[in-house]
Amino acid sequence: MAEGKLVSELRKARSLAVGLAREVDMKNQRLWEMERHSEEISSRLHSMIAEKDRMNHSFSEEMRKMQVLGSQNTKLKTELECQLSKMHVLFQESEKLKEEVAYQRKELELRANELDKRESQLEIERKSFYKEKEKIAQNPLDSEYGMSVLINDLREKLAEKEEELHDMDILNQTLILREHMSNNELQAARKELINVLPQVLEGTSIIGLKRMGEVAQKPFQDVCLQRYSSQDWEMRSVELSSLWQDKVNTPNWHPFKQAVKDGKLQEIIDEDDSHLRELKSQWGEEVCNAVVKALLELNEYNSSGRYVVSELWNFKENRKASLKEVIDCLVHQLKASKSLKRRRDGQRPN
Repeated sequence: MAEGKLVSELRKARSLAVGLAREVDMKNQRLWEMERHSEEISSRLHSMIAEKDRMNHSFSEEMRKMQVLGSQNTKLKTELECQLSKMHVLFQESEKLKEEVAYQRKELELRANELDKRESQLEIERKSFYKEKEKIAQNPLDSEYGMSVLINDLREKLAEKEEELHDMDILNQTLILREHMSNNELQAARKELINVLPQVLEGTSIIGLKRMGEVAQKPFQDVCLQRYSSQDWEMRSVELSSLWQDKVNTPNWHPFKQAVKDGKLQEIIDEDDSHLRELKSQWGEEVCNAVVKALLELNEYNSSGRYVVSELWNFKENRKASLKEVIDCLVHQLKASKSLKRRRDGQRPN
């Protein structure tokens, strides 16, 4: 019996040992899983810290770039204000010069009218001279003296007339030179504005740059959208418009003819041109009109170069913008920008 009891105790001890071993294994498994989970959390934490550092670095870099950009923008606006101030002065001087030229032209016209009157008077005196000459011829005693007096008087008047004509010619040449210089200065100002306008215009504006000679895209997009699938129409539209833009820019293609319009001999579109007829027949009137419009613009603004050029444009009235309109628009925009900056600065906490 003692031996049986011992065996039973051993079995219990073995069962207990197996249970404890299993429990240890389970705890080891859970411990291993917890360690792995802890490692994953630690790895994620390191990644999050690295991402946070990267984001902080990116944020600092973006802030630095924004500060640099803000500094450059402020510098650009300052330079623009300086250029606008110079252009405003130039425009005022040009306006004064135009007024002076107009005034001198009126004076020149008055003097020309006065000269015409003097010519008429001289013609009357010339006729009187011939009458006196005939009278003198009838009286030989006074002929030599009378003839000498009349000839001297006529010479003096002719000399005065020649001097007046010379003065008027000098004045006319001076006016032409001043007008030429004024036009050159205005053209230089327009070119400078064309260069700086894209950098300073904000949002939509009735004043801007129009690319003269550029074929409009919309008519090509409309016709391709109708004729091709939703995947192909956009690419076909770009290909077609690019093809005709190259055609418009080709100097060898000149679909114009001479015709009298508004009493003047002008170049107009030759509607019988084979390329235009084919374009209209194949792609429709709207597409053809877009190409014709580009041709007319190039023929007016850059007929020798045949490439697209930018022009200051009043989009509200669909015409070339004057220097005064462009300068007024930029000054108004700068004032609005300064006012907005003052309001923002006033809202910032101290």
